[in-house]
Amino acid sequence: MNARAVYLGEAEQVPTKDDKELELEIVRNLRKRCVESQRQISVALEAFPLDFQDQLNQYMDKRFVYTFLLQI
Repeated sequence: MNARAVYLGEAEQVPTKDDKELELEIVRNLRKRCVESQRQISVALEAFPLDFQDQLNQYMDKRFVYTFLLQI
């Protein structure tokens, strides 16, 4: 795993739940591979719905509960 950056995105005009599920699966697999190879991973996200603001604040305060990702 030699990539320094991976960019993911979905079709903005016709987003489907499958796109988000695939993106989550890719990020989970990247995280697993990074842990196995003792490499750090950073994830940048954009365009969150307003009703996720509390979870984003928790993440920024290092109080994040990952279970909300299962709802996406």
